[in-house]
Amino acid sequence: MLTSKKDETEQRLNSILQKLSGITFVPENWNEAVFWTTLEETGLSKTDVLEKEENLFFQQLIDLQFPWEHMEKLADILVGLDPKQPNQLIKERAKHLYQFIQNESKMFSFEIMNKIGKL
Repeated sequence: MLTSKKDETEQRLNSILQKLSGITFVPENWNEAVFWTTLEETGLSKTDVLEKEENLFFQQLIDLQFPWEHMEKLADILVGLDPKQPNQLIKERAKHLYQFIQNESKMFSFEIMNKIGKL
């Protein structure tokens, strides 16, 4: 069976996000340089996440073909990154990414609203 390009992209993104989750959620394995290098495999840089104008960042995620669930996973990872590297910008970026998903996906999620409420 042939795998579509979209499926391959989703599998690649999922694999990278799983790797990032392991880097951020296991304190003894925390390594900021490895985190950002791994993130670059998705097509995003540290500058994109921390400094890029918000609408351009969201458009970049769409252009990189991030499905909604992967955008949510990225926001979860950013929230998990905050205790390792406290930065109000990271927390705000995650919150706004959750809000973007909630608004643009046209599907209301109580889980995402709870995540927003916790930030």
